Amino acid sequence: MTGPLRRRSVDFRVGLIGITLGGLALRVGYVLLARRDFPLKGDDFFYHWQSRALAEGLGFVNPFSWKALDRLDPTAAHPPLYSLFLAVVSKVGITSPLGHRLATCVLGAATVAVVGLVARRMGSPRAGLLAAGVAAVYPHLWINDGMLISETAYALLIALVLLATYRWIDAPSFPRLALVGALVGLASLTRPEAILLLPFMGVALLFARRGEARGTVTTEGPRTPRRLLACVVLGATGLLVVTPWLVRNLTTFEHPVLLASGHGSVLEISNCDRTYSGEFLGYWDIRCLTADRPPASTDQERLLDQASVPGLVYLIAQDERDESIPDERARKHGLDYIGDNIERAPLVALARVGRVWSLYRPFQGVDLDTFFERRGLWPSRFGLIMFYALFALSIWELIARWRARRAVWPMLCVIAMTTVTAAISIGITRYRVGSDVVLVVLGGLALDRAWARARPATPDDTPLEVPSAT
Repeated sequence: MTGPLRRRSVDFRVGLIGITLGGLALRVGYVLLARRDFPLKGDDFFYHWQSRALAEGLGFVNPFSWKALDRLDPTAAHPPLYSLFLAVVSKVGITSPLGHRLATCVLGAATVAVVGLVARRMGSPRAGLLAAGVAAVYPHLWINDGMLISETAYALLIALVLLATYRWIDAPSFPRLALVGALVGLASLTRPEAILLLPFMGVALLFARRGEARGTVTTEGPRTPRRLLACVVLGATGLLVVTPWLVRNLTTFEHPVLLASGHGSVLEISNCDRTYSGEFLGYWDIRCLTADRPPASTDQERLLDQASVPGLVYLIAQDERDESIPDERARKHGLDYIGDNIERAPLVALARVGRVWSLYRPFQGVDLDTFFERRGLWPSRFGLIMFYALFALSIWELIARWRARRAVWPMLCVIAMTTVTAAISIGITRYRVGSDVVLVVLGGLALDRAWARARPATPDDTPLEVPSAT
Protein backbone atom coordinates (compact mmCIF):
# COMPACT_ATOMS: atom_id res chain seq x y z
CA MET A 1 0.00 0.00 0.00
CA THR A 2 1.42 3.39 -1.02
CA GLY A 3 1.86 6.33 1.36
CA PRO A 4 -1.34 8.26 0.45
CA LEU A 5 -3.45 5.12 0.53
CA ARG A 6 -1.95 4.09 3.86
CA ARG A 7 -2.67 7.55 5.26
CA ARG A 8 -6.24 7.45 4.01
CA SER A 9 -6.73 3.98 5.49
CA VAL A 10 -5.50 5.19 8.88
CA ASP A 11 -7.69 8.30 8.64
CA PHE A 12 -10.70 6.11 7.85
CA ARG A 13 -10.10 3.85 10.83
CA VAL A 14 -9.64 6.80 13.18
CA GLY A 15 -12.74 8.51 11.81
CA LEU A 16 -14.82 5.34 12.05
CA ILE A 17 -13.76 4.75 15.64
CA GLY A 18 -14.68 8.33 16.51
CA ILE A 19 -18.11 8.09 14.86
CA THR A 20 -18.76 4.72 16.51
CA LEU A 21 -17.93 6.12 19.94
CA GLY A 22 -20.17 9.10 19.21
CA GLY A 23 -22.99 6.74 18.25
CA LEU A 24 -22.43 4.80 21.47
CA ALA A 25 -22.53 8.02 23.51
CA LEU A 26 -25.83 9.01 21.88
CA ARG A 27 -27.36 5.63 22.62
CA VAL A 28 -26.15 5.52 26.21
CA GLY A 29 -27.36 9.08 26.78
CA TYR A 30 -30.79 8.23 25.38
CA VAL A 31 -31.07 5.19 27.63
CA LEU A 32 -29.97 7.08 30.74
CA LEU A 33 -32.25 10.04 30.08
CA ALA A 34 -35.35 8.38 28.64
CA ARG A 35 -35.24 4.64 29.40
CA ARG A 36 -33.48 4.27 32.73
CA ASP A 37 -36.59 3.14 34.65
CA PHE A 38 -38.82 2.31 31.68
CA PRO A 39 -41.27 -0.44 32.72
CA LEU A 40 -41.03 -3.88 31.13
CA LYS A 41 -44.38 -4.74 29.55
CA GLY A 42 -44.01 -6.85 26.41
CA ASP A 43 -41.12 -8.20 24.38
CA ASP A 44 -38.69 -6.35 26.64
CA PHE A 45 -40.08 -8.26 29.63
CA PHE A 46 -39.68 -11.49 27.67
CA TYR A 47 -36.07 -10.95 26.66
CA HIS A 48 -34.92 -9.61 30.02
CA TRP A 49 -36.40 -12.41 32.13
CA GLN A 50 -35.72 -15.20 29.67
CA SER A 51 -32.06 -14.22 29.69
CA ARG A 52 -32.13 -14.28 33.49
CA ALA A 53 -33.66 -17.77 33.35
CA LEU A 54 -30.95 -18.91 30.94
CA ALA A 55 -28.26 -17.51 33.20
CA GLU A 56 -29.79 -19.49 36.09
CA GLY A 57 -29.74 -22.68 34.04
CA LEU A 58 -33.52 -22.95 33.61
CA GLY A 59 -33.41 -23.08 29.81
CA PHE A 60 -35.70 -21.39 27.30
CA VAL A 61 -38.74 -21.02 29.56
CA ASN A 62 -41.69 -18.70 29.18
CA PRO A 63 -40.81 -15.73 31.40
CA PHE A 64 -44.43 -14.64 31.83
CA SER A 65 -45.63 -17.91 33.36
CA TRP A 66 -42.33 -18.23 35.25
CA LYS A 67 -42.67 -14.86 37.00
CA ALA A 68 -46.46 -14.91 37.43
CA LEU A 69 -47.12 -18.57 38.20
CA ASP A 70 -43.70 -19.97 39.09
CA ARG A 71 -44.16 -22.39 36.20
CA LEU A 72 -41.34 -23.53 33.90
CA ASP A 73 -43.05 -23.80 30.53
CA PRO A 74 -40.84 -24.22 27.44
CA THR A 75 -41.22 -21.48 24.87
CA ALA A 76 -40.23 -20.57 21.35
CA ALA A 77 -42.14 -17.32 21.26
CA HIS A 78 -39.00 -15.63 19.96
CA PRO A 79 -35.80 -17.00 18.39
CA PRO A 80 -32.99 -17.49 20.91
CA LEU A 81 -29.98 -15.41 19.92
CA TYR A 82 -30.76 -12.08 21.60
CA SER A 83 -31.78 -13.85 24.83
CA LEU A 84 -28.50 -15.78 24.71
CA PHE A 85 -26.56 -12.52 24.34
CA LEU A 86 -28.31 -11.03 27.38
CA ALA A 87 -27.76 -14.29 29.28
CA VAL A 88 -24.02 -13.90 28.76
CA VAL A 89 -24.31 -10.33 30.02
CA SER A 90 -26.25 -11.60 33.05
CA LYS A 91 -23.62 -14.25 33.72
CA VAL A 92 -20.97 -11.56 34.23
CA GLY A 93 -23.16 -9.86 36.81
CA ILE A 94 -25.09 -7.30 34.75
CA THR A 95 -28.65 -8.37 35.52
CA SER A 96 -30.80 -5.24 35.69
CA PRO A 97 -32.97 -3.97 32.82
CA LEU A 98 -30.79 -0.86 32.68
CA GLY A 99 -27.65 -2.99 32.42
CA HIS A 100 -29.20 -5.02 29.62
CA ARG A 101 -30.18 -1.86 27.78
CA LEU A 102 -26.66 -0.46 28.06
CA ALA A 103 -25.20 -3.75 26.82
CA THR A 104 -27.58 -3.56 23.86
CA CYS A 105 -26.22 -0.08 23.11
CA VAL A 106 -22.85 -1.73 22.46
CA LEU A 107 -24.49 -3.84 19.74
CA GLY A 108 -26.03 -0.68 18.29
CA ALA A 109 -22.63 1.03 18.18
CA ALA A 110 -21.17 -2.05 16.49
CA THR A 111 -23.84 -1.69 13.80
CA VAL A 112 -22.60 1.85 13.16
CA ALA A 113 -19.06 0.54 12.60
CA VAL A 114 -20.14 -2.29 10.30
CA VAL A 115 -22.33 0.07 8.25
CA GLY A 116 -19.22 2.20 7.70
CA LEU A 117 -17.26 -0.85 6.53
CA VAL A 118 -20.04 -1.85 4.12
CA ALA A 119 -20.21 1.61 2.54
CA ARG A 120 -16.41 1.81 2.29
CA ARG A 121 -16.29 -1.52 0.46
CA MET A 122 -19.07 -0.43 -1.88
CA GLY A 123 -17.70 3.07 -2.45
CA SER A 124 -14.92 5.01 -0.75
CA PRO A 125 -13.58 5.79 2.73
CA ARG A 126 -15.54 9.03 2.71
CA ALA A 127 -18.72 7.13 1.84
CA GLY A 128 -18.01 4.79 4.73
CA LEU A 129 -17.66 7.64 7.20
CA LEU A 130 -20.78 9.37 5.91
CA ALA A 131 -22.83 6.17 6.16
CA ALA A 132 -21.53 5.50 9.67
CA GLY A 133 -22.42 9.06 10.65
CA VAL A 134 -25.96 8.60 9.36
CA ALA A 135 -26.29 5.26 11.19
CA ALA A 136 -25.03 6.87 14.40
CA VAL A 137 -27.85 9.45 14.48
CA TYR A 138 -30.71 7.69 12.65
CA PRO A 139 -33.49 7.31 15.26
CA HIS A 140 -34.98 4.15 13.76
CA LEU A 141 -31.74 2.41 14.70
CA TRP A 142 -30.96 3.90 18.12
CA ILE A 143 -34.57 3.82 19.36
CA ASN A 144 -34.36 0.02 19.37
CA ASP A 145 -31.26 0.02 21.59
CA GLY A 146 -33.19 1.44 24.51
CA MET A 147 -36.26 -0.75 24.03
CA LEU A 148 -34.58 -4.02 25.05
CA ILE A 149 -35.78 -5.89 21.96
CA SER A 150 -34.03 -8.08 19.39
CA GLU A 151 -34.06 -5.52 16.56
CA THR A 152 -30.68 -4.11 17.62
CA ALA A 153 -28.95 -7.48 17.34
CA TYR A 154 -30.83 -8.11 14.10
CA ALA A 155 -29.65 -4.82 12.56
CA LEU A 156 -26.05 -5.73 13.38
CA LEU A 157 -26.39 -9.14 11.75
CA ILE A 158 -28.02 -7.71 8.61
CA ALA A 159 -25.11 -5.27 8.33
CA LEU A 160 -22.68 -8.19 8.69
CA VAL A 161 -24.60 -10.13 6.03
CA LEU A 162 -24.19 -7.19 3.64
CA LEU A 163 -20.49 -6.83 4.44
CA ALA A 164 -19.84 -10.55 3.92
CA THR A 165 -21.87 -10.56 0.69
CA TYR A 166 -19.92 -7.67 -0.84
CA ARG A 167 -16.67 -9.30 0.23
CA TRP A 168 -17.81 -12.39 -1.66
CA ILE A 169 -18.75 -10.29 -4.70
CA ASP A 170 -15.29 -8.68 -4.69
CA ALA A 171 -13.51 -12.04 -4.48
CA PRO A 172 -15.86 -15.03 -4.88
CA SER A 173 -15.02 -18.19 -2.96
CA PHE A 174 -17.07 -20.90 -1.33
CA PRO A 175 -15.74 -20.19 2.20
CA ARG A 176 -16.81 -16.54 1.86
CA LEU A 177 -20.22 -17.61 0.61
CA ALA A 178 -20.53 -20.07 3.48
CA LEU A 179 -19.90 -17.15 5.84
CA VAL A 180 -22.79 -15.28 4.22
CA GLY A 181 -25.09 -18.25 4.75
CA ALA A 182 -23.99 -18.66 8.37
CA LEU A 183 -24.68 -14.98 9.09
CA VAL A 184 -28.12 -15.27 7.51
CA GLY A 185 -28.73 -18.23 9.80
CA LEU A 186 -27.70 -16.19 12.84
CA ALA A 187 -29.96 -13.34 11.72
CA SER A 188 -32.82 -15.86 11.48
CA LEU A 189 -32.14 -16.84 15.09
CA THR A 190 -32.76 -13.20 15.96
CA ARG A 191 -35.77 -12.41 13.78
CA PRO A 192 -37.30 -15.33 11.85
CA GLU A 193 -38.08 -13.44 8.64
CA ALA A 194 -34.36 -13.31 7.85
CA ILE A 195 -34.64 -16.92 6.65
CA LEU A 196 -36.28 -15.46 3.51
CA LEU A 197 -32.86 -14.13 2.54
CA LEU A 198 -31.70 -17.64 1.70
CA PRO A 199 -34.12 -18.17 -1.24
CA PHE A 200 -33.99 -14.50 -2.28
CA MET A 201 -30.19 -14.44 -2.35
CA GLY A 202 -30.11 -17.87 -3.96
CA VAL A 203 -32.19 -16.64 -6.90
CA ALA A 204 -30.00 -13.53 -7.14
CA LEU A 205 -26.86 -15.68 -7.24
CA LEU A 206 -28.21 -17.54 -10.26
CA PHE A 207 -28.69 -14.39 -12.30
CA ALA A 208 -26.22 -11.82 -10.93
CA ARG A 209 -23.62 -10.50 -13.37
CA ARG A 210 -20.07 -11.55 -12.67
CA GLY A 211 -17.51 -9.06 -11.40
CA GLU A 212 -20.06 -6.31 -10.80
CA ALA A 213 -18.95 -5.14 -7.35
CA ARG A 214 -17.04 -2.12 -8.65
CA GLY A 215 -18.47 -1.86 -12.11
CA THR A 216 -16.00 -4.24 -13.75
CA VAL A 217 -18.55 -6.59 -15.30
CA THR A 218 -17.02 -9.25 -17.53
CA THR A 219 -18.57 -10.55 -20.70
CA GLU A 220 -18.13 -14.16 -19.67
CA GLY A 221 -21.44 -15.91 -19.28
CA PRO A 222 -22.58 -17.53 -16.06
CA ARG A 223 -21.36 -21.03 -15.26
CA THR A 224 -24.66 -22.59 -14.26
CA PRO A 225 -23.36 -25.67 -12.38
CA ARG A 226 -21.08 -23.47 -10.28
CA ARG A 227 -23.95 -21.05 -9.62
CA LEU A 228 -26.15 -23.95 -8.49
CA LEU A 229 -23.39 -25.20 -6.20
CA ALA A 230 -23.10 -21.69 -4.76
CA CYS A 231 -26.83 -21.74 -3.96
CA VAL A 232 -26.41 -25.08 -2.22
CA VAL A 233 -23.50 -23.77 -0.14
CA LEU A 234 -25.45 -20.65 0.84
CA GLY A 235 -28.60 -22.55 1.80
CA ALA A 236 -26.83 -25.44 3.53
CA THR A 237 -24.73 -23.25 5.80
CA GLY A 238 -27.72 -21.09 6.71
CA LEU A 239 -29.86 -24.11 7.55
CA LEU A 240 -26.99 -25.76 9.44
CA VAL A 241 -26.82 -22.80 11.82
CA VAL A 242 -30.54 -22.88 12.64
CA THR A 243 -30.82 -26.70 12.82
CA PRO A 244 -30.19 -27.09 16.59
CA TRP A 245 -32.99 -24.64 17.37
CA LEU A 246 -35.29 -26.30 14.85
CA VAL A 247 -34.64 -29.75 16.31
CA ARG A 248 -35.28 -28.46 19.82
CA ASN A 249 -38.60 -26.93 18.80
CA LEU A 250 -39.79 -29.89 16.74
CA THR A 251 -39.11 -32.27 19.63
CA THR A 252 -40.55 -30.02 22.37
CA PHE A 253 -44.03 -29.03 21.24
CA GLU A 254 -47.08 -30.98 20.13
CA HIS A 255 -47.60 -29.03 16.92
CA PRO A 256 -44.68 -28.24 14.56
CA VAL A 257 -42.77 -25.13 15.59
CA LEU A 258 -39.91 -23.88 13.45
CA LEU A 259 -38.06 -20.65 14.27
CA ALA A 260 -40.77 -19.17 16.49
CA SER A 261 -44.21 -20.09 17.81
CA GLY A 262 -45.94 -16.73 17.56
CA HIS A 263 -46.90 -16.83 13.88
CA GLY A 264 -50.42 -18.02 14.64
CA SER A 265 -51.04 -15.17 17.06
CA VAL A 266 -49.69 -12.68 14.52
CA LEU A 267 -52.09 -14.07 11.91
CA GLU A 268 -55.03 -13.77 14.28
CA ILE A 269 -54.36 -10.23 15.52
CA SER A 270 -53.77 -8.96 11.98
CA ASN A 271 -56.68 -10.68 10.21
CA CYS A 272 -60.06 -9.65 11.56
CA ASP A 273 -62.73 -7.04 10.87
CA ARG A 274 -60.83 -4.31 12.73
CA THR A 275 -57.69 -4.72 10.59
CA TYR A 276 -59.41 -5.21 7.23
CA SER A 277 -61.08 -1.80 7.27
CA GLY A 278 -61.23 1.37 9.32
CA GLU A 279 -58.48 3.08 11.27
CA PHE A 280 -56.42 -0.08 11.85
CA LEU A 281 -56.40 -1.22 8.21
CA GLY A 282 -53.09 -3.05 7.69
CA TYR A 283 -52.17 -2.91 11.40
CA TRP A 284 -53.08 -5.18 14.32
CA ASP A 285 -55.63 -5.17 17.12
CA ILE A 286 -55.33 -7.27 20.28
CA ARG A 287 -59.12 -7.50 20.41
CA CYS A 288 -58.92 -9.81 17.39
CA LEU A 289 -57.26 -12.30 19.74
CA THR A 290 -59.21 -11.68 22.93
CA ALA A 291 -62.76 -11.12 21.63
CA ASP A 292 -63.87 -14.77 21.93
CA ARG A 293 -61.94 -15.62 25.07
CA PRO A 294 -63.72 -16.11 28.39
CA PRO A 295 -63.45 -13.26 30.89
CA ALA A 296 -60.59 -13.36 33.34
CA SER A 297 -61.16 -15.25 36.56
CA THR A 298 -60.55 -13.79 40.01
CA ASP A 299 -57.04 -15.26 40.08
CA GLN A 300 -56.33 -13.92 36.62
CA GLU A 301 -57.58 -10.48 37.60
CA ARG A 302 -55.14 -10.63 40.50
CA LEU A 303 -52.35 -11.34 38.04
CA LEU A 304 -53.46 -8.42 35.92
CA ASP A 305 -52.94 -6.12 38.91
CA GLN A 306 -49.40 -7.29 39.58
CA ALA A 307 -46.96 -4.51 38.74
CA SER A 308 -44.17 -7.00 38.06
CA VAL A 309 -45.96 -8.96 35.32
CA PRO A 310 -47.47 -7.54 32.11
CA GLY A 311 -51.25 -7.46 31.99
CA LEU A 312 -51.71 -10.00 29.20
CA VAL A 313 -50.25 -12.79 31.32
CA TYR A 314 -53.80 -14.07 31.92
CA LEU A 315 -53.85 -15.19 28.28
CA ILE A 316 -51.06 -17.61 29.12
CA ALA A 317 -52.59 -18.61 32.44
CA GLN A 318 -55.79 -19.81 30.77
CA ASP A 319 -54.04 -21.56 27.85
CA GLU A 320 -52.41 -24.97 27.71
CA ARG A 321 -48.82 -25.24 28.90
CA ASP A 322 -47.81 -26.30 25.39
CA GLU A 323 -47.87 -22.94 23.59
CA SER A 324 -48.04 -24.59 20.16
CA ILE A 325 -51.65 -25.60 20.89
CA PRO A 326 -53.13 -22.08 21.27
CA ASP A 327 -50.83 -20.87 18.49
CA GLU A 328 -52.16 -23.54 16.15
CA ARG A 329 -55.69 -22.53 17.09
CA ALA A 330 -54.89 -18.86 16.45
CA ARG A 331 -53.32 -19.75 13.10
CA LYS A 332 -56.49 -21.57 12.07
CA HIS A 333 -58.63 -18.58 13.06
CA GLY A 334 -56.40 -16.24 11.07
CA LEU A 335 -56.30 -18.43 7.97
CA ASP A 336 -60.04 -19.03 8.12
CA TYR A 337 -60.64 -15.30 8.24
CA ILE A 338 -58.34 -14.74 5.25
CA GLY A 339 -60.20 -17.43 3.32
CA ASP A 340 -63.56 -15.89 4.14
CA ASN A 341 -62.38 -12.41 3.10
CA ILE A 342 -59.98 -13.25 0.31
CA GLU A 343 -61.25 -10.39 -1.84
CA ARG A 344 -59.97 -7.89 0.76
CA ALA A 345 -56.63 -9.61 1.37
CA PRO A 346 -54.69 -7.89 -1.49
CA LEU A 347 -55.79 -4.44 -0.30
CA VAL A 348 -54.86 -5.28 3.28
CA ALA A 349 -51.44 -6.57 2.18
CA LEU A 350 -50.89 -3.35 0.24
CA ALA A 351 -51.83 -1.30 3.31
CA ARG A 352 -49.37 -3.30 5.42
CA VAL A 353 -46.58 -2.64 2.94
CA GLY A 354 -47.53 1.02 2.85
CA ARG A 355 -47.37 1.18 6.63
CA VAL A 356 -43.98 -0.52 6.96
CA TRP A 357 -42.53 1.92 4.40
CA SER A 358 -44.32 4.92 5.98
CA LEU A 359 -46.21 5.58 2.75
CA TYR A 360 -49.69 4.88 4.13
CA ARG A 361 -50.99 6.91 7.10
CA PRO A 362 -47.45 7.80 8.21
CA PHE A 363 -48.54 10.26 10.89
CA GLN A 364 -50.90 7.70 12.38
CA GLY A 365 -47.92 5.34 12.26
CA VAL A 366 -45.99 7.76 14.47
CA ASP A 367 -48.88 7.80 16.94
CA LEU A 368 -49.12 4.00 16.93
CA ASP A 369 -45.36 3.69 17.38
CA THR A 370 -45.61 6.04 20.33
CA PHE A 371 -48.62 4.45 22.02
CA PHE A 372 -48.43 0.72 21.25
CA GLU A 373 -44.72 0.32 20.49
CA ARG A 374 -43.59 2.84 23.16
CA ARG A 375 -40.88 4.21 20.85
CA GLY A 376 -41.23 7.83 21.99
CA LEU A 377 -43.02 10.68 20.19
CA TRP A 378 -40.13 12.95 19.24
CA PRO A 379 -37.72 10.17 18.28
CA SER A 380 -40.47 8.71 16.07
CA ARG A 381 -41.17 12.09 14.44
CA PHE A 382 -37.49 12.78 13.83
CA GLY A 383 -37.11 9.23 12.55
CA LEU A 384 -39.91 9.75 10.02
CA ILE A 385 -38.25 12.90 8.66
CA MET A 386 -34.88 11.18 8.34
CA PHE A 387 -36.52 8.14 6.78
CA TYR A 388 -38.01 10.19 3.95
CA ALA A 389 -34.64 11.83 3.26
CA LEU A 390 -32.84 8.48 3.25
CA PHE A 391 -35.57 6.90 1.15
CA ALA A 392 -35.08 9.52 -1.59
CA LEU A 393 -31.29 9.30 -1.42
CA SER A 394 -31.44 5.51 -1.57
CA ILE A 395 -33.58 5.48 -4.71
CA TRP A 396 -31.12 7.86 -6.37
CA GLU A 397 -28.15 5.73 -5.34
CA LEU A 398 -29.77 2.47 -6.42
CA ILE A 399 -30.52 3.88 -9.88
CA ALA A 400 -26.98 5.24 -10.21
CA ARG A 401 -25.41 1.94 -9.20
CA TRP A 402 -27.68 -0.02 -11.48
CA ARG A 403 -26.73 2.16 -14.43
CA ALA A 404 -23.04 1.79 -13.52
CA ARG A 405 -23.55 -2.00 -13.48
CA ARG A 406 -22.62 -2.33 -9.84
CA ALA A 407 -24.15 -4.93 -7.58
CA VAL A 408 -27.44 -3.86 -5.99
CA TRP A 409 -29.04 -7.27 -5.52
CA PRO A 410 -27.88 -7.77 -1.89
CA MET A 411 -29.67 -4.55 -0.96
CA LEU A 412 -32.75 -5.47 -2.97
CA CYS A 413 -32.93 -8.87 -1.27
CA VAL A 414 -33.18 -7.22 2.15
CA ILE A 415 -35.78 -4.77 0.87
CA ALA A 416 -37.79 -7.64 -0.64
CA MET A 417 -37.59 -9.55 2.66
CA THR A 418 -39.00 -6.54 4.55
CA THR A 419 -41.78 -6.02 2.04
CA VAL A 420 -42.89 -9.66 1.91
CA THR A 421 -42.77 -9.94 5.70
CA ALA A 422 -45.02 -6.92 6.11
CA ALA A 423 -47.44 -8.09 3.41
CA ILE A 424 -48.09 -11.41 5.16
CA SER A 425 -47.97 -10.17 8.76
CA ILE A 426 -48.27 -6.57 10.06
CA GLY A 427 -47.14 -3.14 8.90
CA ILE A 428 -45.03 -2.04 11.88
CA THR A 429 -42.10 0.38 11.68
CA ARG A 430 -39.68 -1.85 13.57
CA TYR A 431 -40.32 -4.66 11.08
CA ARG A 432 -38.39 -2.44 8.64
CA VAL A 433 -35.16 -2.39 10.66
CA GLY A 434 -33.26 -4.66 8.27
CA SER A 435 -34.03 -2.30 5.42
CA ASP A 436 -33.20 0.70 7.63
CA VAL A 437 -29.65 -0.68 7.63
CA VAL A 438 -29.77 -0.72 3.82
CA LEU A 439 -31.07 2.85 3.77
CA VAL A 440 -28.23 4.25 5.87
CA VAL A 441 -25.64 2.49 3.70
CA LEU A 442 -27.20 3.77 0.49
CA GLY A 443 -27.71 7.19 2.07
CA GLY A 444 -24.00 7.44 2.88
CA LEU A 445 -23.08 6.39 -0.66
CA ALA A 446 -25.51 8.94 -2.11
CA LEU A 447 -24.13 11.74 0.06
CA ASP A 448 -20.64 10.81 -1.10
CA ARG A 449 -21.83 10.93 -4.71
CA ALA A 450 -23.36 14.37 -4.14
CA TRP A 451 -20.15 15.54 -2.43
CA ALA A 452 -18.07 14.40 -5.42
CA ARG A 453 -20.32 16.30 -7.81
CA ALA A 454 -20.24 19.46 -5.74
CA ARG A 455 -16.45 19.86 -5.58
CA PRO A 456 -13.60 19.20 -8.03
CA ALA A 457 -11.96 15.81 -7.72
CA THR A 458 -8.50 15.56 -6.18
CA PRO A 459 -6.13 12.60 -6.13
CA ASP A 460 -7.20 11.80 -2.56
CA ASP A 461 -10.85 11.51 -3.63
CA THR A 462 -10.31 8.34 -5.65
CA PRO A 463 -11.98 5.27 -4.15
CA LEU A 464 -9.81 3.20 -1.86
CA GLU A 465 -9.62 -0.35 -3.18
CA VAL A 466 -10.18 -2.78 -0.36
CA PRO A 467 -7.59 -5.56 -0.46
CA SER A 468 -9.08 -9.03 -0.76
CA ALA A 469 -8.14 -11.58 1.85
CA THR A 470 -6.25 -14.55 0.50
